[in-house]
Amino acid sequence: MKNHSILNIFTLLIILFLPVLLLAEINSSFTSSKRYTDNSNGTVTDNKTGLIWLKKANCLGRQTWHNAQLNVARLGDGQCGLTDGSISGTWRLPSKAEWRAMVDKRYLAPALSNATGQETWTEGDLFLGVQSYNYWSATTFVFITPNAWIMNLYYGNLLDYHKSLFCNVWPVRDGE
Repeated sequence: MKNHSILNIFTLLIILFLPVLLLAEINSSFTSSKRYTDNSNGTVTDNKTGLIWLKKANCLGRQTWHNAQLNVARLGDGQCGLTDGSISGTWRLPSKAEWRAMVDKRYLAPALSNATGQETWTEGDLFLGVQSYNYWSATTFVFITPNAWIMNLYYGNLLDYHKSLFCNVWPVRDGE
């Protein structure tokens, strides 16, 4: 009978403290990881999505959607501060879904977090030259095909915008 009592107490202790230990492990893994990592080659990795963003968020300025598509596709090592070995055809405009994953609506002007993911972005915190305005996405607006989706970085909202108008361009590429 004594062995059963010890076994029951031991089982009860495991049941009571195992969730506490697991939560402590989960919390420590989240607090020690960063949202973004500077790759020291003109790029920043989004650790949440694995995407690689151009560090200089406004290097290509404002362009029409068609010109943005062409110029982003031509981007490579030696341009916009890149020393990553990327070649023409590596970079692209982010999709609507990728923009959704990038923004953090807890913040305004821009709706973007800092490197840790715990505070609002400020100039010099990994990304450079982020504009709190509209950025092109690669995604055409299905209902009105002369339009494409844009990300308004002031609020973090997706809107549709005519492709002949000018918006900021922020290239992205797939992670390795």
